[in-house]
Amino acid sequence: MKIHWLILLVLVNVTAYAQKDSTDIIVQKMMKDQRITGLSLAVVKNGKAVVNKGYGLANVELNVPVTAETVIRLGSVSKQFFTTAILKLAEEGKLSIEDSVHKFFPDAPETWRPIQIKHLMSHTSGLKREGPAYKNHIIQPDLVIIRSAYSLPLDFKTGEKYQYCNLAYFMLAEIISQVSNMPWQNYIRENLFLPAGMKNSGMTDFYPIIPNRASGYMHKGDTLVNADAMYAVRPSGGFLSTSTDMILWDKALTEKKIILRKENWELLWTPFIKTSGKAESKQFYGFGWIIDEYKGHHLVTHGGANTGFRSNYDRYVNDGLSIIILTNTDEANPGAITRALADYYFRAKKN
Repeated sequence: MKIHWLILLVLVNVTAYAQKDSTDIIVQKMMKDQRITGLSLAVVKNGKAVVNKGYGLANVELNVPVTAETVIRLGSVSKQFFTTAILKLAEEGKLSIEDSVHKFFPDAPETWRPIQIKHLMSHTSGLKREGPAYKNHIIQPDLVIIRSAYSLPLDFKTGEKYQYCNLAYFMLAEIISQVSNMPWQNYIRENLFLPAGMKNSGMTDFYPIIPNRASGYMHKGDTLVNADAMYAVRPSGGFLSTSTDMILWDKALTEKKIILRKENWELLWTPFIKTSGKAESKQFYGFGWIIDEYKGHHLVTHGGANTGFRSNYDRYVNDGLSIIILTNTDEANPGAITRALADYYFRAKKN
């Protein structure tokens, strides 16, 4: 009996090492193909982190490797934090997602009156994608960006269709600040990050000294250079995090026991609007999440991009599989890597 248990233990360990080795092979090959400088990877299976590690360099000049604790910009993966915060405030009775934006922006044009919070969350407002005053190299209050769009016509009737809109998330950030009476980054840190145990996640402020923060890179031809500095904070992509912290966030999403009630967690990834007019498309947008299908597997996902950084977060909710990739290279395509890893883990599951 002891021999049988020993053999089983050896087989389990061999399988685990083989999985990690195969994961490394996939990631390292695709990093080379995509010319990615550094990458942080988390893979969660059935509630357990089976991979949490870094590849490549967080800082090329100082030869600092990426680890599971490297702090990397999330880009639009951040959108889910804003929609979660909005639902948290709704649970507290401080707002309703049916509220008109005029309740929070009384000087907004009359054409904005039909826009409700839920339209901001789902990219169905009809607003322009960006506020015209936004500039990467200028720090400005969110209200300046929002008001710069007041004179612009809507692109379509509110609620009529999907059109990705970063301006809407500037508005959500301002609503969070107004209703909570604290800066949006503080509200999200205190009510989302800290309850989840995410101590190394925060706003993408360019100036503070943030331990373990990765530098961003881009290519000019074949030459790797430092990415353009991004001084402005975009609420549409406002946070940075680590793969370790994102594993904790994934745990909160999966267990649905903290921060929000279960029904509100699930509301985030309930299909709200189809993202394409194509009949064959199965992709929808919820509130800060894309709902899709990948090779017959139900997928809840979102990608992110800031100058010098690309990220992707895939949750195969029916398979108990989450894959999170954070990179510090402008040309990276982390979504292609998460899908390649999903293919591998699905094959391993069948075998």
